[in-house]
Amino acid sequence: MANASRKPRHSPLDAALGERIRGRRRDLGLSQSALAGRLGITFQQVQKYENGANRVSASMLIKLSEALGMPVAELLQVGHAAPPADRDEQAAQLQAAFAKIQSSEMRAAVLTLVAGLSLR
Repeated sequence: MANASRKPRHSPLDAALGERIRGRRRDLGLSQSALAGRLGITFQQVQKYENGANRVSASMLIKLSEALGMPVAELLQVGHAAPPADRDEQAAQLQAAFAKIQSSEMRAAVLTLVAGLSLR
């Protein structure tokens, strides 16, 4: 029964990103194996990203952007905005979490991610 209280590993946002990845890959005429080769991962992992079964990390998002020739902002156009009442709390949570990131490379990736989302 312990698993019943766990949240699902994926969300509608993960699924939307996966659909966007699949669509771009197909537009480019790439197989899952070919994209996986560009990313240095297995085709099964690409399949999991496309199905929304696994979440895409910030660093993998940047790799996907490069491999697909598509800006991060376009990959992330998911069409969901936070409810206005939650924005201040969410901004505080984001700031606190960001302050804990030790890697300057990861902080840069997060900034790229957030900047891309804000362009929408």
